Amino acid sequence: MGFLITLILLVVIGLVILGIGWTNFFSAIMKGADKVKEIPVVRNITDTAQTELNKILNNVSSNVVNNIGN
Repeated sequence: MGFLITLILLVVIGLVILGIGWTNFFSAIMKGADKVKEIPVVRNITDTAQTELNKILNNVSSNVVNNIGN
């Protein structure tokens, strides 16, 4: 059942790309992504994830530097 739904989605997406053109299809996807980025909840989640990732990377890099010195 899942395979059939996946196949139908791929066919529909392929027909859409052929119908409206490659550049228009990806342009519309980018416009949609830009609109999603402007939603406050998504922006908050993105900012929080970026802050936490920076903390993790800083901790890892400082541990690596400290271990190299030993």
